[in-house]
Amino acid sequence: MLDSRADQIVPELTSEPSWPTLRAHLLALAAETDEHPLLHLQAAAAGRELHTVGDMAAVLDWRLPEPAPIDPGPLPWLPGIPDALHDHPVWDQYLAKRAELIADLAAHVRRDANEDSTPPVWAKPGSQPSVALIGEVEVWRAANAIDRKDHRPTGAGQLQTAAALWQHHLDRSVAECSDDLSRLDARARQAGRKHRGHEDQQRMPQPLAARPSSPPGAGW
Repeated sequence: MLDSRADQIVPELTSEPSWPTLRAHLLALAAETDEHPLLHLQAAAAGRELHTVGDMAAVLDWRLPEPAPIDPGPLPWLPGIPDALHDHPVWDQYLAKRAELIADLAAHVRRDANEDSTPPVWAKPGSQPSVALIGEVEVWRAANAIDRKDHRPTGAGQLQTAAALWQHHLDRSVAECSDDLSRLDARARQAGRKHRGHEDQQRMPQPLAARPSSPPGAGW
């Protein structure tokens, strides 16, 4: 239902690359607030122009508030399980196992990276990233399916807030190892301009979509 109704609020939204991320965010907010996910989508989309941006779903995900779970997520940029689902007879156990699987896979990636004596492709000649930093960068690269030949430590820029913050943390840590902070600061300024551009777009008028009347849904 969410997939079909979302396109009525923002045409072709579900065909955008970041729709799965936005969908999960909407369902997490629905579980936390007990409000229909489409209401959260409508609030993010209402009165703001979207069709000039590259990925409408990514911009909407950036506009949404972050859920506030008690437990941290399995990776630094992933949210934990929403409070409303901790007592759910099905989803609590399912999501806990999924989080455990992600943590186990991340530990496996870190272990393999630490045992590999070959310098990572993203490390500049003469730089000396720590074992811990190499592990965290490799976890990020694996989780985001970054090409092994990509010399950028964390790949392309992220629009989602939590992911963008962790990406900047990793990039800065790598840059500090090679004394290459000027390029990173320029990239941070560019990201800041991009986010300010999104804020400007939010002020542009656009008719409100009709509020859905279907009952609240829950999920993560």
